[in-house]
Parts: sequence; C-alpha cells; structure tokens
Amino acid sequence: MRKLIYPIRIASFLTIFLLVIQWASAQSATVKGTVKDANGNPLADASVTVEEKKTSAITDGEGNYSIKLSPGQYHFVITYVGLSPLRMEVTVKSAGITEQNFVTTEVVNLNNVIVVGSRSREPRSKLSTPVPVDVIRTKDVKSFAQADISQMLTYVAPSFQSARQTIADGTDHIDPAGLRGLGPDQTLVLVNGKRYHNTALVNINGTVGRGSVGVDLNTIPASAIDHIEILRDGAAAQYGSDAIAGVINIVLKKNYNGFNVSSMAGQNFTNMPYNGGTKIRDGVNQQVDFSGGFTKKNSYVNISGQWLKRFATNRSGFDNIPLVYLGNGGAFPANPYPATTVSNADYRKWLMDQDAAIVKQRGYDRHNIIEGNSFSENFSAFLNAGTRILDKVDFYMSAGGSHRNGEATGQIRNPNSVSQQPVLADSQRYYQDGFLPQIAPTITDWNFLEGFNIKAGEWNIDISNIVGQNTVRYDTKNTGNASLPASDNVQTVFYDGKLSFLQNTTNLDFTRKYHYSASQSLNVAFGAEYRTEVFQIRQGEPNSYINGGRLAYVDSIPPYPGTTTYTTFPAAVVPASGSQVFPGFKPEDAVKAKRNIYAVYGDLELSLGKLLLDGAARYENYAEKGFSYDNLSGKLSGRYEISSHFSLRGSVSNGFRAPSLHQRYFQNTSTQFVNAQPSNSLTANNYNPIVRDAFGIKELKPERSTNYTLGFAGKAGNGITYTVDGYFISIKDRIVLSTPFNRSNPLVNKILNDNGVDPSTSALQFWTNAVNTETKGIDVVISDRFGLGSGNANLSLAANFNKNTVVGGLHTNSVIEDPKNNPSTTDPAANPANDLALTLFDRQQRGRIETAQPKSKINLTLTYSIRNWNFLARAVRFGKVQSLNNVDPGLINKNTGAYFNDIAFGIDQVFSAKTTTDLVVSYKFRPGITLSAGANNLFDVYPDQVYIDPRNDLQAVYANPIQGANKTNGGYNAGRDASNRGRLLYFPNQFGYNGRFLFTRISFEVNQMKNQKSGR
Repeated sequence: MRKLIYPIRIASFLTIFLLVIQWASAQSATVKGTVKDANGNPLADASVTVEEKKTSAITDGEGNYSIKLSPGQYHFVITYVGLSPLRMEVTVKSAGITEQNFVTTEVVNLNNVIVVGSRSREPRSKLSTPVPVDVIRTKDVKSFAQADISQMLTYVAPSFQSARQTIADGTDHIDPAGLRGLGPDQTLVLVNGKRYHNTALVNINGTVGRGSVGVDLNTIPASAIDHIEILRDGAAAQYGSDAIAGVINIVLKKNYNGFNVSSMAGQNFTNMPYNGGTKIRDGVNQQVDFSGGFTKKNSYVNISGQWLKRFATNRSGFDNIPLVYLGNGGAFPANPYPATTVSNADYRKWLMDQDAAIVKQRGYDRHNIIEGNSFSENFSAFLNAGTRILDKVDFYMSAGGSHRNGEATGQIRNPNSVSQQPVLADSQRYYQDGFLPQIAPTITDWNFLEGFNIKAGEWNIDISNIVGQNTVRYDTKNTGNASLPASDNVQTVFYDGKLSFLQNTTNLDFTRKYHYSASQSLNVAFGAEYRTEVFQIRQGEPNSYINGGRLAYVDSIPPYPGTTTYTTFPAAVVPASGSQVFPGFKPEDAVKAKRNIYAVYGDLELSLGKLLLDGAARYENYAEKGFSYDNLSGKLSGRYEISSHFSLRGSVSNGFRAPSLHQRYFQNTSTQFVNAQPSNSLTANNYNPIVRDAFGIKELKPERSTNYTLGFAGKAGNGITYTVDGYFISIKDRIVLSTPFNRSNPLVNKILNDNGVDPSTSALQFWTNAVNTETKGIDVVISDRFGLGSGNANLSLAANFNKNTVVGGLHTNSVIEDPKNNPSTTDPAANPANDLALTLFDRQQRGRIETAQPKSKINLTLTYSIRNWNFLARAVRFGKVQSLNNVDPGLINKNTGAYFNDIAFGIDQVFSAKTTTDLVVSYKFRPGITLSAGANNLFDVYPDQVYIDPRNDLQAVYANPIQGANKTNGGYNAGRDASNRGRLLYFPNQFGYNGRFLFTRISFEVNQMKNQKSGR
C-alpha cells in the first residue's frame, strides 16, 4: 500500500498543476457584489455558491465577493451562520463585469453543512441534526489569545477539556484532551471526515488521561481550518473504535479566495498569590500564521501555515527540604547520633544550621524547579485542494506536516543525592550544587489524504486513502548517568530513543438518496474500511539506559562540636541506571508491532417529513500477530419536529474501543516521583512475563460502551436558538494504567527480585481492564444574534454538567486476590495500602476518572461589531475538581489505634470553581488591516493553592526535628502532602495557573488591501 502512495501523490500534484495552466488561459466574465444583512450591515465570510457550477466564494471583511463564470443563467445561493439561505437567479453578461448585490433576511441560525453524525449529503444546521453537534468557526475564536487548537476548544466548547501538564515527560508537549470528562483515546478525531492518526506518545505519568493515547490536535494550524464540528454522541457504529465520547471533525478551508497573514505577541503579566504576592513577567508567546487560496469553477487550492514559539513559565514555590548539601537525599540520618552526650533533636538542629551555612555560601536557590508551561517551538503547514478531472469525477487531497522542538525540566537532583549524581575521576560530584535535568523532545508529524468523489447514476461513490505518522524523539540534557564509572569526561547529553506510530486508512463509501415525495426520502449508505497501524519503539544509546556498575557512598558528616565522632554511612548506594529524568529505551523495550483492521458498515436514514430516523451498524475485525478479535456496533437515532420552532431528538447505541498498540506493547523505565522522592518506574507491556505470570493479567480486551442521548432543539423569536441534550455512557472493561506497585511493599519487592528486575527500579505498572465506569450529564447551548444600536451583537451561553463514576468492584484475578497477596484481609495490623488488590487501581487513579476534571464548565461569550470596531468578551467558569491521595490518610491500625500512614488529612483536597475572563478589542484601520489587543484571564485568577502541611515548614522542622513522626507531633516527611516539598503550588487540571496574559495581534487581508488601493 505504501509503495503506491508516492506515485499517487506525484500524479495528484501534476493534475493540480495542469489545471492551474488551464485556468490561466480560460476566458470568462466576472460577477461581483456585496452581501448584507437585513440591517444593511456587510456580512464577512458569507458563502456565495453557484448551483450549476458547484463553485463558490467567501465574502471579505466588507461583504464583497467575486466569481468568474461563463455567460449564461445561474442560480446563486447565499448562506451565512445565523441567517436563512437566499436563492436568486442571476444573468451573467457575455463580457465585462456583472454587479449583483444580495440582502439576507430571516434569522434561523443555519450553519455550514455538518459532516459528522449522518451519512446523508443533505445540508443540515445544528438544529436539524438527530444528534447534538457543535459547529465552531475558527474565525470566531481565533481573535482570542489561544494560538493552538486544543486550547481554543477548551475555552469555547464546554464538553471539551484540555489542560497543559508540567513535569510529565512528553505530556508536557502533547496536551491530553477529551470530551465529556472521558479519556483522550475515547474521542475520535477526523480531518475532512477522514480518520486522523494518533500520537506515538503514551501518557504514563500522573496526569489526566493517564494510560491513554490521544491525537495531537496542535499539529494542525488554526489558519488552515474553516470550522470544527464536535459530535457529542457515541458514534462507534458510524466511524469505528474510539468514538465512545464523540467525534471531533476538523474541516479545512476550501472555498477561500485571497491571502491573509497575522502575527501575535504576548506574555504573562501576573501577580502570583504566593509569599505575599509575587510579580512575574514570563511566558512570551510569538505566533505568525498565513492562509492563501483561490477557487475557480470546480477546483480549489488552499495552503496555510503557522509558526508558534512559546517560552516556559514557572509558578513553583520554595523547596522545604531540611538538608540540601549534608546527609543523603535531604533526609536526616536514620540512626541516632553516636555520641550519647548529644540529643538527636540538638544534633539535627545543628545539621540544619551547618547546611544553611553551606546554602548561603554556595548561593543555592531553594526556588529550584520549574512548574509551568514547557518551552516549545512549532511550525505546521497544510495544503487542501481539489479539482474535477472528469465530467463526474472530482479529485480531492490534503497534506500536512508539523515539526516541534520542546524543552521541559524534571525535578531537581539535590547536591546530596549521591544515587543520582555523576562523579569526576577524583570522586567529586560533577554537579556540586545539584542539577535540573531537561527533556528535549523533537516531535514530527505528517499526513496525506487523497480521494475521488464519483457520480455514478444516482449513486455517490467516495474512494479515499489517508496515511499519517507521528514520531517523538527523546533527548535529555544537563543530566548524567550516575552509575557510569567516575570520569573527568562526564556525559551530560543523551539520545534516549524514539517512538513512532503510523496509520494508513483506505475507505470505499457508497451513498444514494431515494426520493418518494417532497417530504419523504430514504438515504442509503454503506462501505468498507481497511486500516493498518504500526507502533515502534527504538532503543536509545547504551549510556542512556545501562547500569555502569559504580557504587556510590554518602559523605560522612563532621563531628558535633565538643565530640569526635563522625556520622558515617558505610552502606554502598546503588545509583539509578540510565540518564536522569528519562532513562533511555532499552533493547528489550524496542518493538515493532503491527495490526490490520477490517470494517464494513451500513447506514439508513429515513425522512418522513417531521420525523427523521437513522440506523447504523458496523462490523470490525482486528488482527495482530497471533491474536485477533472483532466487534459489532449498532446505533439508532431520530428527530421529531413538533413545530417549525421546536424538535425532539435522541439516540441509543453501543460501541467499543480497541486497546491501542501502545497499550499492548509500550514498555520503558521512567523516572517518576512518589511521595516527592524519585523512583525509576517500569511500565511493563501486556506481554511481559511479570504482568502475565506474577500478576495474572492476560490479553487486554476492547472496552464496550452503551450510549443514550435525549434532548431538544429550537428557536425563539428572530435570533434565539437553543439546544439541550442529556446523555448517559456506560463503559465496561475500561482499560487503565495500574497504580505503581512499589518495592517498599515487601510483596512487590519479592516479585521484582524473583523476575530479575534491575535493583534501581523501584516500581512497576501495567495496563489492565480494571474498571467499569458510567458518565452522565447534560449539555446546554443558547445563542442570540441581534442588533444593538448601530452595530450587531451575538450572545451565546454554553454549558456542560458532567459526572464520571467508577461502578462495581475492580476486575482482578485469582493471583491478585490471593489472600497471601492481601495481608490486611486476615491481619488487622497489616497496612491495607500494601494489598495488591487495593493497589491495582487505588483511590488516586479512581479520582483521576471521577474528580480530577471539572464537573461543570459554563461559557458566556459576547461579540459586538460597530463600524470599524469589534469587541469580544468571554467568561468561562470551570467547575470544582478534587485531588485524592493514593492511600487513605485515615487508615488506622485496629490493634493499636495508630494511623498507618504519616499523611496530612488535607492531602485530599477540593479545588473550588473559578471563572476566567477574556477580552479582545479590534479596530480595522482600513480594509484588510486589523489591529487587536486583549487579555486572557483579565482579572488574574489562579486556582486554589495546593495544601502544604505546616509541619513541613523549615522553621517547624527546626523546632521539632524528630524522626518517625506521626500525625500529631511534627517531623519532616516530604510525602505528607501533595506539594512536592512545598514547590508544586497549583494543579493544572482546571485552566492552568499562569495568570493574566496580555497580547496584541495584527492581521492583513491582502485582497481587501488591493481592492482598496485600486478603488474597487
């Protein structure tokens, strides 16, 4: 298949090139004019279509259009969002210019043709679809500060949520995103109605969407997009796996004539509420995008691109670790001081004094990590084109690519963390003051779509092929492999390996509509799909993953004044293997996995006047090496028009989501932080003997879903439209990434040792079909378009209320449920946190499904245009979220009454709802030149701060520096709260925590500038 792609591409470009030559020699007349609304205001971006020629134009900012046609009689159709279509017969003269102006009238909120949700080719507005669909024009959201698609949708579509993560490896650069609080891999993404490829990245760190594989929406420049359709309904029976929560269809620009370019620059101007208020100026964003296109007769070409450079932000606090230079890893010596004349408390206070003196002498900054947006520089471009090559055959294609360089830091490696420090030949630490390692991924992405629309009698035939690939290369900088032999030539930069995912999809679709009367018809659609997927892991350079065998020793501490006894640490420390922050992929991790997917579908849509019924069924078969499974999905949906202003709609369907190749075959050892301490955690693939034998986990099964949607849609008066839709989604056998099983648990330690796992690897996690979930909620969208004074206004209210719940017990097995692996079931003195059955999917992982994302989001947007001014105001209320600790802070030893875990009760924390406000003011200096200025988060709102246990404050520890503390009498314990030693001040899961962002943007529409200059 791939061998055929390249000749087809060459032929495609040659075809377009030949058409351009034909256009240049063609002779035609010109029809031009202006499109205005009932109040006489010009309409920008209105569509002017010639029925007989299937050609169209989009009006410019002054409502002007221009179309070249041969002389004759034509029917023009004018459509615009919010207005009813206008159809008029126009006579084109044999030569020169024909002027034809149009004035639209009745407001009915008609939108662009919606592609998703139905196989019918009949144009439908969002009010006339049998299932809920949002249509978002990029023109309406591009004026705001957000420059990439995932952030744009977060602020405009309440059912969509994406938040940038921090210190999460590749997830710092590819935002996890999803619909209705479900995972990134439970939303299907299409481009021009065709399946778009997933990323190579697997989200394995402690973020929303943990364990999932999604689509990188930010590989597509916003300037290339005409509009985005969000189908808020299960659609596996129509489009296949992943469409459990819904479908996002990105429709590229097609009918656009002209060239535009815009540039934006801005940065954060914020006062972070920490330490009495901290003024910050950071996070500079620079963006330039362009889009150029032209249409003639039955052909179109559009090319768009974007360059976006985003600098890092930092909202971290000060490190409260007691010891920076002395001791081992910041902790007090575990044993009492050898000299009996000195109390442990006095000795530890003295240690803190000595350490503080070294901190001051070395100029060490306790503000030592970066918690915020990563650095990123991205260039992306897209081509969308099509032409008629035969009388009844249209060819179409699109091609896109992006290249992104990123840089994000991990956690600080302390000066006294000998297990993480590379050393010089004289045994001195290479990084005397510790080091902040960096992950520098390179993300490349490309895709190519081509197809033919064929008219064969009454049948429409669509043949297409889309191929795409995402690659993530990992490099680490400012780091080291502490296990390598001492050397004066310490390696600080490593190549850690590469992930890639390739997807090739071929579709053959047939559609026909049978008309029985003016109001009765039957649309028949059926087709087939063949898809190939390839997931690959390439190993890193040897030094990025090996254990070089060096043993490390902790420096002894000088005697307390008046004594002669040194504090020594005679036991050797085994340094962590591989490069710090991201050990490279090992040879045993390397894999190239492939599978083939075959699908057939059928779809019937019956229109009986006021009643619309739709039924769909889809069968799919997944074939991997030595393993296969299949699925049959079905869907029924309908809409009944009670009156011309009100209709009911609903659907019921079942679906599925196949486990991704990543979830089956991904394996690596990564550095993750557990209770604020670094841990090399092994993510084992589904075929690893440890997973299969020691934990009894068999092959991953597909997730099975059932979806119900019921709602109504209507309009009131001239401009008000509304939709209300309730939904219920049940998912069985949901695939999740388990809780890390840690060596601190004796049961886990034995399993890891028995299976020969590297001693420096202290945790294990894997994928399993562990839970069933239910999602219920309601979506509300109300909009009103009206005149206000001399201008036009548009007011919209959109809201989503959502609840995700894990239902029933965990799906375990006889190995995990074995009483010997769950000591607390028979021994009340045993800590339940060490039971394998409880650890498999602990309360923290459950919370990431149930409470970590906003349960509600409400968006209120006002747009007002008057003469050369345009005002945009938007308020978004993000509902509350809750963070749960992995173990219950209230667990008590029933024999002694003591708490099992030294964890603050405040670690389980609710973060209250917050509202951010955006404002943009634009002024058009002259046709084609617009200057905008605005603010995102105008009032500098921050989420609630993460709870920091006051017992971990340095002064509190100094006053009572005991060891083995509990909940009542102090003592330092970094894992007592979720603040990562007082430095992680905010969680990003609502709307981020960067504060106020101010920006300016200038836009140029070249055709309008030319028309103004020529006096047209």
